[in-house]
Amino acid sequence: MLREGKRGAGKGGGRRMDRKSKFIFKGNAYGRAPSIGWKNCNRPVRNSGAVRWLRRENNACNVAGDRYRPARNLPAISSVKLDQTAVPRYESLEMTVTLDATYANPFDARQVSLDGIFTGPGGVELKVPGFWDGVSAWKVRFTPSLEGEWKFQLTIKDSRGTGAPFAGSFTATSSNLHGWLQAGNRINPEYGGHYLVYQDGAPFYGIGHCDAWTILNAGFSAEKGVTLFDQMKAAGENYVVWWPLYSNSLIGNSYDNYSSSSAALMDLIVKDAQKKGVFLVFTIWDHPELRGPGHPWGDGNWAGNGFNQLGDINSFFTSDEMWAWQENLYRYIIARWGYSPAIGLWQTVSEINGTNAYDQTNPWHDKVNAYFVANDPYRHPTTASMSGDVDWPEGHKVMDAPQVHVYNFSNGSLTVDAVKTAQIIAGWTQVMWNQADKPNWVGEFGVAGNEYYPELFHNALWAALGAGAAMTPAEWNSGAWGEMTPEMSADTARLGRFVSDIPLAEWNPSALQIASKDPQVRGWGVSGTKGGLFWVQDFSMQGKSIQDVRKSPAVRKGVVLEISGLAGGTYAIHPYDTWQGKYLDAFDVNCADGTPCTIALPDFKADMAFRVERK
Repeated sequence: MLREGKRGAGKGGGRRMDRKSKFIFKGNAYGRAPSIGWKNCNRPVRNSGAVRWLRRENNACNVAGDRYRPARNLPAISSVKLDQTAVPRYESLEMTVTLDATYANPFDARQVSLDGIFTGPGGVELKVPGFWDGVSAWKVRFTPSLEGEWKFQLTIKDSRGTGAPFAGSFTATSSNLHGWLQAGNRINPEYGGHYLVYQDGAPFYGIGHCDAWTILNAGFSAEKGVTLFDQMKAAGENYVVWWPLYSNSLIGNSYDNYSSSSAALMDLIVKDAQKKGVFLVFTIWDHPELRGPGHPWGDGNWAGNGFNQLGDINSFFTSDEMWAWQENLYRYIIARWGYSPAIGLWQTVSEINGTNAYDQTNPWHDKVNAYFVANDPYRHPTTASMSGDVDWPEGHKVMDAPQVHVYNFSNGSLTVDAVKTAQIIAGWTQVMWNQADKPNWVGEFGVAGNEYYPELFHNALWAALGAGAAMTPAEWNSGAWGEMTPEMSADTARLGRFVSDIPLAEWNPSALQIASKDPQVRGWGVSGTKGGLFWVQDFSMQGKSIQDVRKSPAVRKGVVLEISGLAGGTYAIHPYDTWQGKYLDAFDVNCADGTPCTIALPDFKADMAFRVERK
């Protein structure tokens, strides 16, 4: 007879049952036979908190009219409730599913799995996993990408096989939403792969920062949502790096029983981000979760990671059973949150050299990355990182959005050089640009405190844009590192206004080579046949203290650039004051194929950006 499994018993914990007779049951909060277990027919059994009598009838048992069928009968879905039947395109649908199945642990997809096939206009088809919400219901979440009728078939599978599909349909209506993010060339082969776009092809440029474990510090309520998201929108930001497992772990107590309270809070955060147009860099593994004894960085949080119940930290990266439960967790994350356009990127691991992966760094990362690529129906881009201002070509080769972390801004005797920051950030951006036709970004950067801000922050953001980054560098915020200041938020807003009408992916730019006749001015830029942008910097104060940098900067006059890479034709040049956030008078230049284009710049202080449009 089926009995309640003991959690963690053996490798498959919680799956013990008598081989002679298996029965389907409607479960309690865990979807399984409750604590006093199954008894013989004509004896009381507790189910969903009530004591009921089973009676034998035709070699089966009935409970209050619900038949418990022999194992030869397959699992079944009896009803599906949609929270709406007319869904605006790129908004989300939630289905609540009533089913009969045999399982001891609803979180174990090897025991029981709910899946859906969604077929849309033109035959587009997505396979979407369902999930147990940890409280009382099985659910499936889905976001339609096309207007029109969508049909779905849901199936439930347990140890006896897969039940008959439950079919239905709904309509996706028009909306002004744009959907999730994709690399440009995944949406349109004529678009460049170095930039992200919305799923409907609308242009996107990422502007944001890193609030890894402090995302709720500014305030949160069920009614108003996440205060930080409101602050970000006011500052022109549209993405934030988030470590959900660090302070709100699904697996803090167990590798096979996910925290319902943590998941519910994550639901609210993801839903609010979607509502407010904020993209989350959703981090699967922050480095402390996978760091144990013996690591040079210290012990990390491995002791609080439920996977430690399966084995030691080294086996996490090599054991087949560890991997099976990792796949189970990744499936659950995709099922519960992958539906949302607010998932900007899956960050599979942050700073993998801060974990105990060691010689498994590349093999393990490859497996995790491949799982999300193969199983996420919305194909949110993947990313991951190392720390320590290092390149990671093996990782960059497989992930969708390469990144580096940059914290070294020293220059000779200077611990921090706010002016040289531009050259450092641009240099790393160019390394990644040259490696692959993929969106790249600096996933973390910064220095502690605010002494070198806003200048260091300003130079990092604009240099990255000029050198070809798909998103602004993500400045680290927390504790001694400080938080976003009003001056920094004003800077992101000014950059946002500048890039808002530049469709970089559509223009499919190449890197420009910029030479200045003024030896104290340098620049970086990108342009395609339709146009692009460039940014120039007066670096005469490089190597000077921040106090000297802040003294009244000199006005650079008569600067002339020679730019290689602009196709022949006439261009409108739109100068933009990056500190005031306003355009100056535009002017035209004529360029010839095969020769550098000469551009005389207007007078400027510190730096200036330029939008380039071919006429």
